[in-house]
Amino acid sequence: MTTMTAAWKRIGIALAAAVALVAWTGTALAQEFEKIENIPKQEIPAGRFVSIAYGIIWLAVLAYVVMVAAGVKRVNQEIADLKRRVDRTGPRG
Repeated sequence: MTTMTAAWKRIGIALAAAVALVAWTGTALAQEFEKIENIPKQEIPAGRFVSIAYGIIWLAVLAYVVMVAAGVKRVNQEIADLKRRVDRTGPRG
């Protein structure tokens, strides 16, 4: 019986929170809209910002590719070094 009472208590709290939320947003929607005339417009050079953003992204991609290529080169050198060591020591057995 106590779990049922606790469940109803949770449902009541959730319902009260939902009602409070609806009432709170309702007051925000009830405010009247006022149109403002003759405000100064701000011009933003969007083309320049987009170009800068694309440039930064391409530089990041290029840096990533260079880092990966350097890593692959290092791994290939290590593999070649290990092959030389194995060939030099010969088969054991």
